[in-house]
This record gives sequence, structure tokens and C-alpha cells, in this order.
Amino acid sequence: MSKDIIGPMDKVTNVEVDLGPRLIMAGNEVLGTSDNISIHVAESTTEELEKLKSAYEIRLVKMLGEGGSGEQR
Repeated sequence: MSKDIIGPMDKVTNVEVDLGPRLIMAGNEVLGTSDNISIHVAESTTEELEKLKSAYEIRLVKMLGEGGSGEQR
């Protein structure tokens, strides 16, 4: 086994990812459909982007305490 130091994974930043047509759901309830959903990814690896594009289901989770958009009071 090689003990060479391996650099960081192949990182990409600020990329738009087209996810194609999707159902829009909240919990188990279907709220609508979309012909195409695109998201802006701030930082990822090329491998992670491929997983995202091919994923059957993707969760969007509001982060608490980030810029006040999801802050609990």
C-alpha cells in the first residue's frame, strides 16, 4: 500500500446543477411538479455532483442559524 500523501479531492465551486423534472414534496405530501429544478452548489467534489445528479430523492434541509433564514427564536 502506498503511503504517499494524496491532495484534496477534485473540488469544484459555484456550479449550477440541473436536476431535471422532479416531484415537489414536503414530508410525504406531493405539493406539485417541476419541469426542471436547478440548484446552485457552492462547493462539492465532482464525485458528489454526479451522485446528486443521479439521486432518486434529494432532501433540502433548512440550516438553523445561517444568516437568519432558518433561525429559531
